[in-house]
Amino acid sequence: MTDSKQPSETGTTTSQSKEKPHVPIEHRPLLGVPEAAALTGLTEANIRLAIRRGDLIACYAYTTIKRIRRRDLDDWLASLPENPE
Repeated sequence: MTDSKQPSETGTTTSQSKEKPHVPIEHRPLLGVPEAAALTGLTEANIRLAIRRGDLIACYAYTTIKRIRRRDLDDWLASLPENPE
């Protein structure tokens, strides 16, 4: 008899084939607050403040976790002043 959970020739079992493919952070269309902070060099508190103030748009894509569209993050960064007044 053969066991249906035996590893395949590549060394993975059928339960491991459901893993999500790795997508580098710079290519993700939706980002979490920690990812947006890592990409911008700002703190998570600064990102959350911008969301609360309405400067940066966040959405909830079928989850309770805030997600930021990459294009919204890029637009927000472009709108920041270059020189502080």
